[in-house]
Amino acid sequence: MSGRCHTISAPTSGKARKPANHTRPAAEQDRSALGVASGAALALFVVMFGTWAPMSPDVGAADAAAVRAWVSESAATLRLNAFAGVLALVALIVLTGALSRLAGASALREAVLLGGGLLVAINAVVTRHTLLWVLSDVTALDDAVVSTWYSLSWLGQMLGELSVAAQSVLMGAFSIAALRAKVIGRWLGWLGIVLAATGLVSVGGLLAPSPFFDTAWPAGLYGWTLWLPVAGVALGLRR
Repeated sequence: MSGRCHTISAPTSGKARKPANHTRPAAEQDRSALGVASGAALALFVVMFGTWAPMSPDVGAADAAAVRAWVSESAATLRLNAFAGVLALVALIVLTGALSRLAGASALREAVLLGGGLLVAINAVVTRHTLLWVLSDVTALDDAVVSTWYSLSWLGQMLGELSVAAQSVLMGAFSIAALRAKVIGRWLGWLGIVLAATGLVSVGGLLAPSPFFDTAWPAGLYGWTLWLPVAGVALGLRR
């Protein structure tokens, strides 16, 4: 007899059993984030644009007393819009991250990040101006401070018009990248491209006002807010 000892091993299957992975794929997480951010962005848009403050006095023509009276009369609306703007920044950051990851390794991904970054920056400036009327006691401020800040707050209106360009870059870049990667349906991709082109064209109204540009501007602005939830629902159904 040889001194070798033979051991009997238990029968095993030909394939090694892999540990269960309970983590959702990154693409699925991005779609979920897109859906949540889209819904939040739409809700905040309704809050911000569905509430209207009384007509504000003309810049340069109104004195500090008129500005104070307007702020007091519009306090509730200004407060609602300001804090909705802060929440919108969070939703916009989540949305931009989800869209950029879904766009994949593409040169258009940088355009998505650029558009989203510009939107975050613009909204931050606009919200900061609005927060002054919420966090400060306007009655205690000097007349010069009130008048100067009120004049600067009108910068928000101009930036709001320029934000259509950033929205269009974000929406158009993602639509093209998503069409190439077949992340979304062709109809949704082409809808985003058309709305993005309309929004970019409307920016020309800042340089050459005309009825044509006046018609294109709301199409680009409101088209963006409608495209967001539609994209979120469409991606959610593809999970």
